Amino acid sequence: MPSEEPNYYSIIPSYIRYDDRLQPRAILLYGEITALTHTNGYCWATDSYFANLYKVSKTTVQSWLGSLEKCGYISRKKVYKEGTKEIKNRYIKIFEYPTQENLGTYPRKLKNPTQENLRENTTTNNTFNNTSNNKDRVKPPKPVAKRECFESLWKLYPNKKGKESAFNSYKRSIKDGVTDDEIKQGINNYLAEIKAKGTPKRYIKHGDTWFRQKGWQDEYDTTPDTAAGRKRPVTVRETLPDWAQDKTTVPEPSNTESVPTTEEINAKLAKLRARRESR
Repeated sequence: MPSEEPNYYSIIPSYIRYDDRLQPRAILLYGEITALTHTNGYCWATDSYFANLYKVSKTTVQSWLGSLEKCGYISRKKVYKEGTKEIKNRYIKIFEYPTQENLGTYPRKLKNPTQENLRENTTTNNTFNNTSNNKDRVKPPKPVAKRECFESLWKLYPNKKGKESAFNSYKRSIKDGVTDDEIKQGINNYLAEIKAKGTPKRYIKHGDTWFRQKGWQDEYDTTPDTAAGRKRPVTVRETLPDWAQDKTTVPEPSNTESVPTTEEINAKLAKLRARRESR
């Protein structure tokens, strides 16, 4: 895989800078991709590379890349090792001149712009002056946290404690560029781990804690819990007596001291009287 040595400059065309479908940092990521793109037109940087560069999770990077791909500005491909499903390489290709369909909401001044209109990030008359440069510096609007979006995420979370505190953390994260889809995926990943591990509810993080700690950035283990450390019930085995093992008839209980009958008692008394009379 080629080494990732960025060029000294990056290119962010105006149709990307002003595309309101993109998050601000996704636009910045596009510029980084152009700086890393080699002469063959491909960027080999991994999700981990961008995550370390921007100090965010790989999930966030994937969200940014997904939005760029959805808008038609890049494509992502995987190269597998021959005869296997193991990924050998991943690469990103930039679409230098997007189609009219992919331009989305950008064209504000141009009607039916052609590829020549967009080439080299020029204006319609290819003239750059202070006025146009000032317009290029207009910052895209910051994302706004919507209460209804938070409510839909809150319904998914399994331990609904500290709702308002969680909402405040949610607003800060949205302002920083986190998307609702990213948070939703994080909740689903946490739910999958809880189910796989059989986590009791008392050990599930409170909602305000999870949102404050940005739980969607965590990596969750969804492999089933083998419960190796748990105590299993002990089975006690008793040896059966010989007669039970041989399937013989249960012996009658023996009386060590037999009780004499009335006839036996009368016979003994008669013998005693006879002895007395013979004296």
